[in-house]
Amino acid sequence: MNAAEMGCVISIGMFDGVHRGHRRVLARLRETAARHALPAVVVTFDPHPRRVLQPDKAPPMLVSLRRRLALLASTGCVDRTLVLPFDQRLREQGADEFVRHVLVERLGMRALVVGENFACGKGRTGTIRYLAELGQRLEFDLHPVSLRPAFDGSESMPASSTVARQLILNGDVSGAAQVLGRRHEIEGVSGGNGELILPGGMCIPHEGDYAVELVARNADVIPARASIRYTATGPCCFVQQARLEPGVSLTMRFIDALVSRAQTEGSRETALVTA
Repeated sequence: MNAAEMGCVISIGMFDGVHRGHRRVLARLRETAARHALPAVVVTFDPHPRRVLQPDKAPPMLVSLRRRLALLASTGCVDRTLVLPFDQRLREQGADEFVRHVLVERLGMRALVVGENFACGKGRTGTIRYLAELGQRLEFDLHPVSLRPAFDGSESMPASSTVARQLILNGDVSGAAQVLGRRHEIEGVSGGNGELILPGGMCIPHEGDYAVELVARNADVIPARASIRYTATGPCCFVQQARLEPGVSLTMRFIDALVSRAQTEGSRETALVTA
């Protein structure tokens, strides 16, 4: 019996950061799959669709693809994950074609679990309302999941990747941790002289100093102070209070930042941290 004949319950999305909102969706995915006695499958994309559709407006990523897959697996809610390359061919697919040929015919989808703001297909025409109507024709159940209450327990703002990114870019790494359900992390490589070389395209906090933890491959955790500076060529990171051998891969985990307003007229806020 192939995958289509066996059937499955699917959730689709970027799942960038695998934050608390995503985990609500994944919990419903697991619950729905168990009720149907079918495997729980996540369909995600790489690269981010906007990097293909609007390269100049592509958001910085919260996690790498490798880290995203590890976080998805760590939830215990997912049996299989399928990564679809978001290319020119996929960008031209309408919602009907994508759902019919990829999800139903190829994967055997019996139920679809997505966030309340989900949309798919060219021009994002595959809205929740459209998918509900399509489900009646193609015989799959649709389960939209509310992303509220938000991380702070209020009803004002859902937990989302956009919210997490904005908090990080503003230097509020502790606020971002509430959205993510864990500390924001960036993988880097020591370049010598205290510099940590950061990968491109990732969500780097606002310029300033941060209390961080450096996590080595052997799981040793080193408390340190990191200075983020933005230059014409991009962000630079220098780590104090920790000796870094060149070429060593590390994960930098952001703990907190103390914001201080400069006293000179016209100055802007800069982030300062006491590690």
